[in-house]
Amino acid sequence: MAGRLLVGAAVLVTVAACAGRPTAGAPTTTSTVDPVSVCVNQIVYWAKDILGNAKDYGLDYQEMGLDGDTYEALKALVDRARKTQPLPPNWLPDQAKAACMKLPARPTNTTTAKYGWP
Repeated sequence: MAGRLLVGAAVLVTVAACAGRPTAGAPTTTSTVDPVSVCVNQIVYWAKDILGNAKDYGLDYQEMGLDGDTYEALKALVDRARKTQPLPPNWLPDQAKAACMKLPARPTNTTTAKYGWP
Protein backbone atom coordinates (compact mmCIF):
# COMPACT_ATOMS: atom_id res chain seq x y z
CA MET A 1 0.00 0.00 0.00
CA ALA A 2 2.77 2.43 0.94
CA GLY A 3 4.57 1.54 -2.30
CA ARG A 4 1.52 2.45 -4.37
CA LEU A 5 1.21 5.81 -2.61
CA LEU A 6 4.87 6.51 -3.17
CA VAL A 7 4.64 5.64 -6.87
CA GLY A 8 1.47 7.72 -7.23
CA ALA A 9 3.11 10.72 -5.59
CA ALA A 10 6.16 10.35 -7.84
CA VAL A 11 3.94 10.26 -10.94
CA LEU A 12 2.08 13.39 -9.83
CA VAL A 13 5.31 15.28 -9.19
CA THR A 14 6.70 14.25 -12.58
CA VAL A 15 3.53 15.27 -14.42
CA ALA A 16 3.41 18.61 -12.63
CA ALA A 17 7.07 19.30 -13.36
CA CYS A 18 6.69 18.48 -17.06
CA ALA A 19 3.55 20.51 -17.53
CA GLY A 20 5.53 23.56 -18.60
CA ARG A 21 4.77 27.18 -18.14
CA PRO A 22 1.36 28.62 -18.81
CA THR A 23 1.07 30.50 -22.06
CA ALA A 24 1.02 34.25 -21.85
CA GLY A 25 -2.38 35.80 -22.29
CA ALA A 26 -3.20 38.80 -24.36
CA PRO A 27 -1.11 41.83 -23.49
CA THR A 28 -2.85 44.14 -21.09
CA THR A 29 -3.39 47.73 -21.95
CA THR A 30 -3.90 50.56 -19.56
CA SER A 31 -6.20 53.39 -20.32
CA THR A 32 -5.44 56.81 -19.04
CA VAL A 33 -8.32 58.98 -18.05
CA ASP A 34 -8.04 62.68 -18.58
CA PRO A 35 -8.26 64.29 -15.12
CA VAL A 36 -10.05 67.33 -16.55
CA SER A 37 -12.75 65.07 -18.00
CA VAL A 38 -13.16 63.33 -14.65
CA CYS A 39 -13.45 66.69 -12.91
CA VAL A 40 -16.01 67.96 -15.45
CA ASN A 41 -18.10 64.80 -15.11
CA GLN A 42 -18.08 65.07 -11.32
CA ILE A 43 -18.99 68.75 -11.25
CA VAL A 44 -21.74 68.42 -13.87
CA TYR A 45 -23.22 65.39 -12.08
CA TRP A 46 -23.36 67.09 -8.69
CA ALA A 47 -24.45 70.46 -10.10
CA LYS A 48 -27.42 68.82 -11.84
CA ASP A 49 -28.22 66.94 -8.64
CA ILE A 50 -28.05 70.06 -6.47
CA LEU A 51 -29.93 72.29 -8.92
CA GLY A 52 -32.58 69.66 -9.64
CA ASN A 53 -33.37 68.65 -6.06
CA ALA A 54 -35.21 70.88 -3.67
CA LYS A 55 -34.01 68.75 -0.77
CA ASP A 56 -30.47 69.25 0.50
CA TYR A 57 -29.00 65.90 1.46
CA GLY A 58 -26.22 67.55 3.46
CA LEU A 59 -23.41 65.68 1.75
CA ASP A 60 -19.91 66.99 2.27
CA TYR A 61 -17.24 66.97 -0.40
CA GLN A 62 -15.83 63.61 0.71
CA GLU A 63 -19.22 61.93 0.52
CA MET A 64 -19.52 63.31 -3.01
CA GLY A 65 -16.11 61.85 -3.90
CA LEU A 66 -14.59 65.28 -4.48
CA ASP A 67 -11.48 66.95 -3.19
CA GLY A 68 -11.65 70.37 -1.56
CA ASP A 69 -10.72 72.38 -4.67
CA THR A 70 -13.24 70.58 -6.87
CA TYR A 71 -15.92 71.09 -4.22
CA GLU A 72 -15.19 74.83 -4.10
CA ALA A 73 -15.44 74.95 -7.91
CA LEU A 74 -18.77 73.09 -7.69
CA LYS A 75 -20.18 75.53 -5.12
CA ALA A 76 -19.13 78.52 -7.23
CA LEU A 77 -20.64 76.97 -10.36
CA VAL A 78 -23.94 76.22 -8.59
CA ASP A 79 -24.11 79.80 -7.28
CA ARG A 80 -23.56 81.18 -10.80
CA ALA A 81 -26.06 78.71 -12.26
CA ARG A 82 -28.76 79.85 -9.87
CA LYS A 83 -28.21 83.44 -11.03
CA THR A 84 -28.22 82.45 -14.71
CA GLN A 85 -31.55 80.58 -14.82
CA PRO A 86 -32.68 79.34 -17.26
CA LEU A 87 -29.39 77.76 -18.22
CA PRO A 88 -28.39 77.76 -21.88
CA PRO A 89 -27.61 74.36 -23.41
CA ASN A 90 -24.11 73.12 -22.52
CA TRP A 91 -23.68 75.88 -19.94
CA LEU A 92 -22.88 73.44 -17.12
CA PRO A 93 -20.26 71.38 -19.01
CA ASP A 94 -18.64 74.48 -20.50
CA GLN A 95 -18.41 76.26 -17.15
CA ALA A 96 -17.28 73.08 -15.38
CA LYS A 97 -14.50 72.57 -17.93
CA ALA A 98 -13.33 76.16 -17.51
CA ALA A 99 -13.26 75.68 -13.73
CA CYS A 100 -11.48 72.31 -13.93
CA MET A 101 -8.80 73.69 -16.25
CA LYS A 102 -7.86 76.16 -13.50
CA LEU A 103 -7.48 73.51 -10.80
CA PRO A 104 -3.93 72.41 -10.02
CA ALA A 105 -2.83 69.06 -11.38
CA ARG A 106 -2.81 66.27 -8.83
CA PRO A 107 -1.01 62.95 -8.77
CA THR A 108 -3.31 60.09 -9.67
CA ASN A 109 -2.03 57.78 -6.93
CA THR A 110 -1.96 59.18 -3.41
CA THR A 111 -1.55 55.85 -1.63
CA THR A 112 2.22 55.90 -1.98
CA ALA A 113 2.69 59.16 -0.14
CA LYS A 114 5.46 59.09 2.42
CA TYR A 115 3.44 61.01 4.98
CA GLY A 116 -0.21 61.71 5.57
CA TRP A 117 -3.42 60.05 4.61
CA PRO A 118 -3.87 57.57 3.10
